[in-house]
Amino acid sequence: MAFKKKVSLKDIAQAVGVSSALVSMVLNGKAKQYGIGEEATRKVLAKAKELNYQPNIMARGLRSGRSRLLGLVVADISNPFFPEIVHGVEDLAFEFGYSVSLWNTREDIEREKQYVETLKVSEVNGIILGSSRIKEERIREVTENDIPCVIINRIIEGIPSVFADYENGAYQATKYLVNLGHERIALINGPANAQPSLWREKGFLRALKELGKEIEESLLSFNFPNVEGGYVATLKLLSIDNPPTAIFAYNDLVALGAMKAIREKNMLVSKDISLVGYDDIFLSAYLDPPLTTVSQPKYMMGKLAADLLFRLINGEKVKNNQISLKPELIIRSSCGVRV
Repeated sequence: MAFKKKVSLKDIAQAVGVSSALVSMVLNGKAKQYGIGEEATRKVLAKAKELNYQPNIMARGLRSGRSRLLGLVVADISNPFFPEIVHGVEDLAFEFGYSVSLWNTREDIEREKQYVETLKVSEVNGIILGSSRIKEERIREVTENDIPCVIINRIIEGIPSVFADYENGAYQATKYLVNLGHERIALINGPANAQPSLWREKGFLRALKELGKEIEESLLSFNFPNVEGGYVATLKLLSIDNPPTAIFAYNDLVALGAMKAIREKNMLVSKDISLVGYDDIFLSAYLDPPLTTVSQPKYMMGKLAADLLFRLINGEKVKNNQISLKPELIIRSSCGVRV
């Protein structure tokens, strides 16, 4: 026996030619509140009746607070940076009697889009978005749909956020390498369309400019933010004429890939080429050599994001809604003085 697929808000939206958010507003009796015209309202209601749409009772319970569930979107749970954020969110959620639904985008933009669309109509109590490449307009659609939302690792005007001062962290790392005597420093950055990448680049360039060092565009690149991305980018850097003597990597996974490439070229990290990572994941202190990196309070980032979200859920108007956390340069053994 074949089961009939339940009609969703998305089905109605596609049939009428409008957004799922608009359909949700109409069916929840908020058409006038959001300025939705009578004609669009009539079409949505007629199509919902025609398709025999049945509202998701559980989802309505979520919105009213009875099921107490938060949605948390992260870019890549295999990156040790994110589990600590998840732990921070989960611990505070547990204290408040909430559960957390985790959505892992795997650094896939299309998956990010689909997850956000699904969360918009799932009607969880609130959402924390820790995936930095989701387009601003999609995030605004979430907040305009009356779903409390907090973002991590980016700034969007009017939306509460928790982020580390990536520019300052990159500035500290680059200045440290310059003070060791390095003239040719490469930046293996992350995705070009992610705000944390742009912040890192800004801090990197600011340090070079303030210290009177030449900026070479050939030593700057945007890459996939994982081990393979760092490995490939480093092989390219080491194959050019007059390669860099130091590398500042987007994160510690990128630095790990860089280490592999450096060894394959029969070079030594620290002695032949200095290397700095970012995030200070738990593996960094156990690498050979231990990795100099920029530490940021990952657990606290998650906990503060959850705190902001609960205040929004409770109807509080949050005034100081952009929380910036300070990074710290952790010096280990992966950098050497350039003689």
